[in-house]
Amino acid sequence: MELQAVELSKKFGDFQALSNVSFKLDGAGCYGYLGPNGAGKTTTMKIFTNLLRPSSGFALINGVSVQKNPVEALRHVSSLVEDPEPYTFMSIEEFLVFAAKIRNLGSPNVKTLKDELDLPPVERKIGGLSKGQKRRVYLAAMLAQDAEIMILDEPSSGLDPKEAGVLRDVIKRLKKDKIILLSSHLLYEVSQVCDVVYFLFGGKIVDQGTLDDISAKFRSQALRVEFYEKKTVLPQLQGVKFEADGEKSVTAYYDGSDEKRKEILDALYPMGLRSFSDSELQLEEAYRRVIQ
Repeated sequence: MELQAVELSKKFGDFQALSNVSFKLDGAGCYGYLGPNGAGKTTTMKIFTNLLRPSSGFALINGVSVQKNPVEALRHVSSLVEDPEPYTFMSIEEFLVFAAKIRNLGSPNVKTLKDELDLPPVERKIGGLSKGQKRRVYLAAMLAQDAEIMILDEPSSGLDPKEAGVLRDVIKRLKKDKIILLSSHLLYEVSQVCDVVYFLFGGKIVDQGTLDDISAKFRSQALRVEFYEKKTVLPQLQGVKFEADGEKSVTAYYDGSDEKRKEILDALYPMGLRSFSDSELQLEEAYRRVIQ
């Protein structure tokens, strides 16, 4: 299983939505495509599903060009891009069976799909469902197709917290033997399900790595210090920025060098330093610093 972007670029008039984006997903796992609204996430997903053609570059799935041979490239792909809706005139069960049949599969286990995604009664017509229920029915149809590669664009959009939690559990199970490319601007969601993340901003990938790699990169440049008493005045140290994160604690951001670390601790120790440790930055903070 392999999904690869080779210098993908896309322009809409004078607007550069994507600029020379390259990445390669090789092997099972959940890969987070992370960025704010307008960063280029959906544009990338549409190129990989042949809903858009790139201005330049290639989208390859299992080595096959999506643009040159879309039928073969997308043979083993299921996707959810933007807000597709299941056919409203069908019942839930009819739609799930239909989704499997268009992949030349036998009838799916409708009861299992209903239980896993907490679907409404399967005899109900889709036209009478809420937005969140329709979203879950569509996701169930993707599971019925059992594709080895899943492309999910903001999959939790329109879901309530309980529904989003169900979706996360499903993704955690599926990623063991499938490639899942998941775009999102919800950093908590990404941190819960993804193994590798790509930070996208302004149509470009600005950083990438495993969650541990990203955390370690910034952890080594942030020192959390706790005092016995509240401190309102801290020393001025060149190349060091202090940010309060509690009444008696601050985080010192620096270049990560042992020399600067020693300088910080030497300056703070006489002030009643109680403890210190490398700061465990959350994904939100790491992303903010990458963008800056």
